[in-house]
Amino acid sequence: MTKSMNNFTLKDEIRSFWSDRAADFDLSVSHQIEPQFGVPEWHRFIETAFGLEGAQFNGQKVLDIACGTGEISRVLVGLGADVTAVDFSETMLARAQEKLNDQTWRAVQADAEALHPIVDSTFDFAVTRHLAWTLTNPVTAYQEWRRVLKPGGQLLIVDGNWVAGKSNLQRVKNWIADRISERRPRSVKEISAHRAIVSRLPYGAGLTAERLQADLRLGGFQSFRLLEVDRLYRAGMRGHPIAARLRQSAENRFAMVVQ
Repeated sequence: MTKSMNNFTLKDEIRSFWSDRAADFDLSVSHQIEPQFGVPEWHRFIETAFGLEGAQFNGQKVLDIACGTGEISRVLVGLGADVTAVDFSETMLARAQEKLNDQTWRAVQADAEALHPIVDSTFDFAVTRHLAWTLTNPVTAYQEWRRVLKPGGQLLIVDGNWVAGKSNLQRVKNWIADRISERRPRSVKEISAHRAIVSRLPYGAGLTAERLQADLRLGGFQSFRLLEVDRLYRAGMRGHPIAARLRQSAENRFAMVVQ
C-alpha cells in the first residue's frame, strides 16, 4: 500500500532515503572502515577521545547512535565494549546484524531523537558518526542522549560541515582526485531526494562545531572538547585508492567529546 504523502513526514523521508541506501552503503568510502588501516586508527582515535590510554572498554556499556550498517559498532566491540546499537531503519539494522550477530552487541530499532526503549543512565559512553547534521529536532535529541548516559558519561560526535565552501587546498585536492578517477555516479532521483531533505533540516545551511556546542549545551551537556581528525582521515584511509583519500581529506570534518 502506498503511504499517503499527507502523512509522509520529513522523518519518514529521511528513514526511507537511508534505508534505500543500505544495500550499498558500505561501498561509500566515507562510511566503510577499512580493516588494515582504518580500524586501528579508529581504535586509537576512540581510546584518545575517551581517555582510555591504550586500554579497552572492558565490558563497559557503549551506545552506538544511528549505527547504520554497524561499522562503528565493529570498532567498539573490537575495543571490548558491550555495545547497544540504535537505528530507526530496520534495513540498516539488518545489515549490521549480519556483521555483529556473534559479538557483544544488540540492536534496538528506535529514533535517535526518541530513545524510549532505553532507560535513564544506562551507558558509560556513546558514539555517533555523521548523524547530527541530519537531525530534525537537535536539542530534543541531545536531551535524550544525555538522559541515557550515566552521570559523568561521555559522548563522542564525529560529523562535519558538508555545506561550507571549500578552501583553495580542498578544491585542488578534489580537482586532482577527479582527474585520477571519476566519482561514483549518483542517480537524479537520489540527488533530488537528498536536496529536498537537506533544505528542510535545522542544520541544512551547514553544521559547525560552534553551532553544535551551543545546541548541546541547550540539551544539558556542559563540557566540550574538540578533537583532531586529520590523522583519522589520512593515515586511516591508506587502504583506499588515492583519489578517494584526496576527497576524504578535503572534507570539513570535526569531532567533539562532551559530558
